[in-house]
Amino acid sequence: MTKQDSSRGEGGLSREEIARGLRKMGLKTDDVVLVHSAMRTFGYIDGGTETAVAALLEVLGEGGTLVVPTFTFVHEAEEDPIIDPANDPSEMGIITEVVRLRGDALRSTAFRHSFAAVGRRARVITEVDPALSPFDLRSSFGVMLALNTQVLMLGVTYANSTSHHFAEWVCDVPYRHTIDLQVKVRGKDGSVVPQSMIDYQPRPSGTGRYYGSRHPDFNRLGKMLEQRGVVGLAAIGNCAARRFAMRDLVDLAQAEVEKNPDSFRTPEGRGDYFTPLEFGKIVFSPEMPDGAGRPNRYQWCAMDESRLIMPG
Repeated sequence: MTKQDSSRGEGGLSREEIARGLRKMGLKTDDVVLVHSAMRTFGYIDGGTETAVAALLEVLGEGGTLVVPTFTFVHEAEEDPIIDPANDPSEMGIITEVVRLRGDALRSTAFRHSFAAVGRRARVITEVDPALSPFDLRSSFGVMLALNTQVLMLGVTYANSTSHHFAEWVCDVPYRHTIDLQVKVRGKDGSVVPQSMIDYQPRPSGTGRYYGSRHPDFNRLGKMLEQRGVVGLAAIGNCAARRFAMRDLVDLAQAEVEKNPDSFRTPEGRGDYFTPLEFGKIVFSPEMPDGAGRPNRYQWCAMDESRLIMPG
């Protein structure tokens, strides 16, 4: 697997080619889209990340809205966290950071699950009450559900879909609960004020492990969506890309959880299991710590594993 930087490529994917792939999977003008991404899966792109973002905005047009997760896990490791929406870097990849830093981007205020948005609906998505759970129906997720948001997975699997956590909230799954927090928030003027917030976490397990003896397997419901024919699929360069409606996921999740409360999770004692997907090749990343220092291995999805641009 190649060890280079996809943003330095010349003679690679063009903006037009990326836009064509986005349209092929069903992304349309005026859509609201939430993007999860791994730039390294594309291969080389002329102009790098800026080109990828420009292609997304081109397809959405002036009436559309681009939303990216700008999550900050680093605050979980801090004794006295100060949330700084203007300056906290996103931990969700280079596309999210490029969007966050745009002059026309707005960002929500959250303990870790913030969003940056550009476009017509950016303000209503980001200007939500920070005291609410990030998965509350009045939160950014609730607003996106109401706006029929499309979820775009660029080179990642459903394991990276935070919309699945939102669906868990809607389904009131028994293995997760809310945590009350007292933090501080830094305003644009530099002032720091106290703020109550709510986080949504797995309930403590008997083993002390974060997820106990079952781990998330979001590919399970994702594969069911694909089998129903409601997921748009496209190869964009070497990136295996997917698009689905958040509403379709939430509707399916509610029906499945009625039958099986563990519809989002692996079988008992199978923390290493994940549902395979038919489109694209799933590749696990090297162990990569998040901002709180927890080691993670992410699921990337590419058309050709040998063309994946690896860290280092």
